[in-house]
Amino acid sequence: MIFMLLTLAIAVISVIFLLKPLLSSKENQTAVERNAVNVESAATRLAELKQDFENGLIDKKQLQNYQLEIETAALEDLRNVTSLETQGKKFNKAIAFIVALAVPIFSFLVYQQLGSEAAFDSQLQTDESAIASHEIEKMLAAVEKEVLENPDDVEGRVALAQVYVEMERYTDAATVYRELNKLRPDEPDVLVNYAEALARSHGNRLTGKPTELLNQALNLEPKHGRALWLAGFAEQQADNKDAALTHWRNLMTGMEEDSDVYKHLSELISELENSESAPVTVVTNESSDDKQSIQVKVSLLPELQSKIDPDTTMFIYARASEGPPMPLAVHKGLAKDLPITVTLDDSMAMMPQMSLSKFPQIVVGARLSSNGQPQGQSGDYEGFSEVIEISNNPIVDILINSVKP
Repeated sequence: MIFMLLTLAIAVISVIFLLKPLLSSKENQTAVERNAVNVESAATRLAELKQDFENGLIDKKQLQNYQLEIETAALEDLRNVTSLETQGKKFNKAIAFIVALAVPIFSFLVYQQLGSEAAFDSQLQTDESAIASHEIEKMLAAVEKEVLENPDDVEGRVALAQVYVEMERYTDAATVYRELNKLRPDEPDVLVNYAEALARSHGNRLTGKPTELLNQALNLEPKHGRALWLAGFAEQQADNKDAALTHWRNLMTGMEEDSDVYKHLSELISELENSESAPVTVVTNESSDDKQSIQVKVSLLPELQSKIDPDTTMFIYARASEGPPMPLAVHKGLAKDLPITVTLDDSMAMMPQMSLSKFPQIVVGARLSSNGQPQGQSGDYEGFSEVIEISNNPIVDILINSVKP
């Protein structure tokens, strides 16, 4: 996810320079461009710091201090942006806010990912997560306000929706994409992103409105890759085997046969062809010897125990490190069960083609959900593993140690 945030930061920076002719104030233009360059530099430096730490070139305290310095500088850039004169178009400031928002989120996720790996002091780590979350919420509120005041700002809405997706605020992302769809009704990418955000906000169910949106996208662009991919799963969930096969076969057309995507699609198609119907529920017909499984040990940061209601819903899940966002296996419990050891296996899959054994690399997460829903929202407590090779039959330790921004 960190590299996805870096990509987002660079993408937003690109938007800045594409839209330079629209900037109404030369002074504002210079300030925004300067902040864009600073953001790109900070994002690059954060990635370099992570690599230096992994290579043993710096210790955990140095990493921590450098990250705080970079985040502080990014926040100072934001303050500079907010002090720009308002005579220019408010559009400029909205974009600048979004750019400035990318680095603190990026930095927060670096803290989150390296927390257990670097064995940071637990109390200090908790304080940092709370500070980062608070700053991100403040900046996000400013972005939302600017976008609201500029309803025709397509680029700003696109960037805001991407930030929501990275923060796993899928309901909010779907709302933004709905408005974008009104502004750009014939844009396939908007339709596909809208469909995916809706599905994620409803337990990864692609039937209904998401299917309608995907079909609209395919009518506009019949070879749209993500639309074909998601439409295949949508038809499978609806038990429309032939339609699912048609979408995936169309997606394979022109692909290199030695690519991982081609091979995975071949497996999906083969299994679907050999099934009596397209199953959409939990897999129950596999023998225990054939199941892929992982053992997961989950604990809660001691400093957080007093802040958590024992009856808070807990989700422990695995997902593919690269690929569809749909969970491959899920365990549901309560916070009072912690610490807990559970086994995730293929029998917990939502559909046979989306199980642990189908993906060589996974990420395991644990979330304490404030509203009882599997989709994360701001304020949830969570923890994640690194990317795991499933073939190693790993035992995974997860520490719930951070607050979702």
